[in-house]
Amino acid sequence: MKKQFVITLVACLAVSVSATVFAATTLHKLGKSPFHTPPLTSVEDLNSMVKTSADAIRKGFTKAGFPELYQSFAEQFPTADIDEIEVGKGEYLMWMLYRKNGKGAVRVAKDVTWAGTDPFKGYRLYVASNNKRYEIVIPFICGNFSLRGITDMVAAPAANVEPVCKMSVAPQRLFCGDTITVDASGSSDSDGELASATIAMVDSQGKVVEEKTLTAPPFTGTLTVPCGGEYTVRTKVTDNQGAEATSTDCEQTVSGRTRFAPVAAVGFTHLIDPGNFVTLRGGLEYWLNEDVSVMGLLGYNIHIDGNQGDDALSADLLALYHFSRYYIGAGVGWWNMDDDSYDLHQREILDGSNLDLIVQAGARVYGEPDGFNVSLFGEARAFADSLDELDVSSRFTAGVLFHF
Repeated sequence: MKKQFVITLVACLAVSVSATVFAATTLHKLGKSPFHTPPLTSVEDLNSMVKTSADAIRKGFTKAGFPELYQSFAEQFPTADIDEIEVGKGEYLMWMLYRKNGKGAVRVAKDVTWAGTDPFKGYRLYVASNNKRYEIVIPFICGNFSLRGITDMVAAPAANVEPVCKMSVAPQRLFCGDTITVDASGSSDSDGELASATIAMVDSQGKVVEEKTLTAPPFTGTLTVPCGGEYTVRTKVTDNQGAEATSTDCEQTVSGRTRFAPVAAVGFTHLIDPGNFVTLRGGLEYWLNEDVSVMGLLGYNIHIDGNQGDDALSADLLALYHFSRYYIGAGVGWWNMDDDSYDLHQREILDGSNLDLIVQAGARVYGEPDGFNVSLFGEARAFADSLDELDVSSRFTAGVLFHF
């Protein structure tokens, strides 16, 4: 009987203790059991309390069941934003630290509801730990640390990284009016994908001459090269979050050569028979492509000495092949010279001869193909119907050719 009484008494005590520990607390007044005295009047007072009571605060967090929260609190408190709030009647606190009658060990009251007639004022700060946000409230009057609430933290979206713009242009050598291919397929976006690429042809004044927006891979499009001056091909890429980017890799200067170019030549022509001339020519060169051109020339050949010949008019049409700084070509010409200067035998040979066959070769010694340049050239020509009498019909020219 005595043993049964003892067991019953222990059980009752356990129930009593459990009810005391886990019972909700209705709080009508603050200051009777303060965690800290005197009352807090400034953030400086709060800082001092946290510094001098660090061990007690750590023990209180542990008794409240949040030992891991103290470490986050200690790390974040020095830089935390602290504001002043009021806690109104009926508001709930998950727990509150206190000392009975302001003395002794730290105690914890859980499930605290403020039932005072007036709101109490206190400091508030937030502590982040394990992807949660803890709201800490500390009343001015007593310094009782309280946990007001816990919320899940929403991770801030990562800052968008701008895309990387890369571009290539082909062909490199071109004529005005030709189309070029602008290839932005080498562009990329490390944290998403490209939404579009805008390619543009911009003049020297910054005015957009032509612009296209490409909205699907491989982000490759064409632009037309205008005539006259230099232009800039420019590409801008936009990612799926709206960030735009360009770079020096996405700018390239282009200029289109005109297919027609004025030419002029001056040279010295020697007629084997013999006769010597100063040769003056002018005309146009038309480029079929970057390697092949056709040149038409009108000339006046001034007879300066020699037994044969007289001043002569000439007209030439040549097809030229260009490689590196050199060219070779062939064509036909017309040479009109007074045949009376020849003896009877020569006149019989040359009777009716005006059509020439021509070969020419030259080398560019100044400038580039798409601008003013100068070439030295050599030429041989003979009457087409007198190839068996080259000693009478052949002429050789050495001169300078100017391309404008």
